[in-house]
Amino acid sequence: MAEKGMTLEERMTPSERELYELWRGRIGETWVPGSVQETLYNKGWVNFSGFNKEACWTLVTRWAIATEDFNPLWFDEEYARKSKWGGIIAPPSYLIAIDDGLEFSSLLVEELMFTPPTWVPSEPRPWNTHKYPNFVRTVTTGFEFEFFEPVRPGDIIDTTVKLADVYWKQGKQQRLLFMEDEVTYTNQKGQLVAKGRGGWVLVFK
Repeated sequence: MAEKGMTLEERMTPSERELYELWRGRIGETWVPGSVQETLYNKGWVNFSGFNKEACWTLVTRWAIATEDFNPLWFDEEYARKSKWGGIIAPPSYLIAIDDGLEFSSLLVEELMFTPPTWVPSEPRPWNTHKYPNFVRTVTTGFEFEFFEPVRPGDIIDTTVKLADVYWKQGKQQRLLFMEDEVTYTNQKGQLVAKGRGGWVLVFK
């Protein structure tokens, strides 16, 4: 049990300190989504970040239905045309489907997982409890947006993800290592569509 009065940084094991310092050193680094193949299947695990780069309206309406958001701005052309937007637009939360800001997570998962000698990509990989005995799980944080332009049918949205901050917090019972990112969304006209902020939390005993 950790001594009373120890700071979170003092309680880090050598491997936790190595992980922390590695990612602190990457603050400000940016990632751009790769090809669809790289995006969907990266080193044996599925990642959907950046898959819906084009605002295809079949996918947009499916997203709205799946999230139970039935605002007529997403569905009704006549209604939307009379609105201040002048036509159908995408739900704001659709930007998550375009890019959820976790491109860096594939590199992070490589740090936290163990590759058994007989492992094949179709099998799940275990967490590396030998190197990180106090590691419990990962949790995604909420995502906040600042909007500038709506997403319209046929728009092509490009994204850039920047690792914004890495820091410890004490939970009720466990230590939490936050890794926050910032995502910039621009359309084919070069217009800034939105900025988002979210990330991961690594939970340690």
